[in-house]
Amino acid sequence: MAGAITLALFVGLGVFVYPWLLRQRFGRSSVAVLTLLLAGLFIAFEGSGASTYSSALAAAWALGPVIAGVVVWRLQRNNE
Repeated sequence: MAGAITLALFVGLGVFVYPWLLRQRFGRSSVAVLTLLLAGLFIAFEGSGASTYSSALAAAWALGPVIAGVVVWRLQRNNE
């Protein structure tokens, strides 16, 4: 279940939501807040036994959609 949610968040956020947000007035701030919330969600998936390694991994997973979103946003901006 967590794998499907993770994949949906990567595609949904990274390809559709984040590029749209980056075009908005407070988009960068919104993306930053969503990234922190996403990292918290991934840490919650780990449960109470979250270690430093799993926290770092959650942060890396949370940055994945941001990186994809920025790439898509730049590609869309260059095509206009």
